[in-house]
Amino acid sequence: MNIYTRPLQSYFMYFLVLFILLYLVFILVGRFIKLPSIISDVVIVSLIFTISFWGGNEVSGSQILYILYTSLLTSIVVVTITYLLGLFLTVSSKSEWKKIDFKSQLKYILPLILGLLLGFFIKVKINFNEIIDYELYALVIVIGIQVGESLKLEILKRISGLAIVSILVDVFGAIISAILLSPFYPFKEILLTTLGSGWYSYTGPFLAKYYGPTIGVFAFLVNFLREQLTFLLIPLFFRVRASPIGAIAVGGATSMDVTLPLYVDLLGNEYAIGALINGLILTLLVPILLPLVEVL
Repeated sequence: MNIYTRPLQSYFMYFLVLFILLYLVFILVGRFIKLPSIISDVVIVSLIFTISFWGGNEVSGSQILYILYTSLLTSIVVVTITYLLGLFLTVSSKSEWKKIDFKSQLKYILPLILGLLLGFFIKVKINFNEIIDYELYALVIVIGIQVGESLKLEILKRISGLAIVSILVDVFGAIISAILLSPFYPFKEILLTTLGSGWYSYTGPFLAKYYGPTIGVFAFLVNFLREQLTFLLIPLFFRVRASPIGAIAVGGATSMDVTLPLYVDLLGNEYAIGALINGLILTLLVPILLPLVEVL
């Protein structure tokens, strides 16, 4: 865990306040302008590459392998615990298989691998922390605009008990998973990672800012694998015992976009609406929740 001096504490507090303010302001801005998707892609890819390059500078080959398998095991724990919580609120539903589509994720996987490899072989002395500061500001501006674009009053009015409960299951699943994993990781680091709710392009850079590139890459992979494991494990879990709320909670913030087709196929349109709302609210909450937890 990082121990900050007073000047450093003031700096991080300044960053957090400005970060949250930018997010809220640009949600409002997003009501009036539309952002080309290429801009958000460039910002996210740049962040992932910077963190991975930094991580490659800092870690050894054995550490990279360690990060890979520990992030996979951690994501499996989070997915399983979250789904099990949802079993307490079970209704029957039709089960179908869903194939994993990696094509849309290559734009995130490739800069991660490229950054790690280049950083491992090319050692440079750069103030990565300052670079990531500006990239995170750009990211939160882009996120704010995109959330503002999709934030519709009529959608918010349709918030159902299903969406609210699935959000609670997501949060409690993250907390319980962090507690179970705390013997192996510092508690705040793993809690921030699990609270990322599958939003890897935000959670990874955020943790890299506070805990360094190794934790940033780990947090990115845990949440990225959570998204992919949603497609892989949810149909398997449904064959044992169906839990629509648990399934939606596992998808986390991704249930409004990437994993939404799974819920349409697996649960039908009614639950798919709840999944969309679940993801929308978590997308609003995560950029605020993580900074607040970090301050505690």
